[in-house]
Amino acid sequence: MSAEAAVMDFFNVCNALYKYCKKPTIAVHYKGERLKRLLEQRWTGHLATVSVILNNFEEITSLLTEIDSVRAHGPELRMEAVGLLREISTPSFLFIANLVHEVLALLDPPNKLLQREDTDLWTGLSIVTSAKVCMQKLRCVEGFTKVWEKARAAANALPKSTTPKRRRTGNKNMDDYLVEETTGQREDDVETELKRLYYSTVDSVVGEMDQRFSEQNSHLYRALAVLDPESDLFLDPETVKCIMDLTQSPICYAEFEVAKNFLRSQKESKTEGDNWTTKLILSKYHKALQTMPSVLTAFKHALTFGASTAMCENSFSSLRNVFSDHRRSMLHKRKAQLVQLAFERDLTRKCTTEWKDTVLRRFNVRTRRLHLF
Repeated sequence: MSAEAAVMDFFNVCNALYKYCKKPTIAVHYKGERLKRLLEQRWTGHLATVSVILNNFEEITSLLTEIDSVRAHGPELRMEAVGLLREISTPSFLFIANLVHEVLALLDPPNKLLQREDTDLWTGLSIVTSAKVCMQKLRCVEGFTKVWEKARAAANALPKSTTPKRRRTGNKNMDDYLVEETTGQREDDVETELKRLYYSTVDSVVGEMDQRFSEQNSHLYRALAVLDPESDLFLDPETVKCIMDLTQSPICYAEFEVAKNFLRSQKESKTEGDNWTTKLILSKYHKALQTMPSVLTAFKHALTFGASTAMCENSFSSLRNVFSDHRRSMLHKRKAQLVQLAFERDLTRKCTTEWKDTVLRRFNVRTRRLHLF
């Protein structure tokens, strides 16, 4: 969606609205749900922000109208309120808000599932495929009409502006001529432009999902599928080979044949065979699989969870409680320095506590002398 300038402008308005409502003098008058902060790499925050704006749109417009009508708030706050009220009252803003909510709501289940530590990639990719099918169904006239009607109904419910506008008249100098191109007038067909934006946004999202999860990674998708105990090609070494090559792990065909026969016999002899999963196999038959390291490695690859940068930052970063602009990406220079300092602090702590006796003993055994100054 970032390819469309109108969508990025929409998120910039949402961010400006968040910063405006966060001001202490404004926050005391706002009675609706608190707006969420937008971060570039967290689409969950974008969905939460759009949901809050749509659910509390009446409260937000009432707040901006009240600030504009009370001179005690000062000229800067009133001018900012007028600008924000004008932006969010347009049909295009409401249309993009409903469109973004429709798209991100479909992407929310796979996003949550892929960021869970107990989720395997095969299950996550299956949910992604289902979300892509639902996304493709949005690309129709009925889908556009539904979003457009919502936006137009919300815009018509707002109080109309009484600002007088100059009536536009056409140029009469060319009345006696055959005109083959425009003479300067533009017809503002908002619905046509928003229809183009609708199809372009849906196509870009579907295209990005196809690029990441379909053709280019189809061999990895099939490799994860055969590691599912319910698959007909369970533990097929030729299909699993691509994911083993990706991680530069050795593969032994004999181990896969032995593991396949062993697990099938165990599944037929157990009553809970219908509920078999990769996680159950690893936890229950871990000791047996240790004798077949290539099979054990393949199962571990199948259980790898797809964690985003935001989740890693939120889980392991030393700045997870800091609310600042520097907490935007794990590639930030401050974060790299913090990681290095964390390792150095850990080594220093171990040298003074855990490794103290070991270091001194090794120094003494090797008959080295400690120079005192």
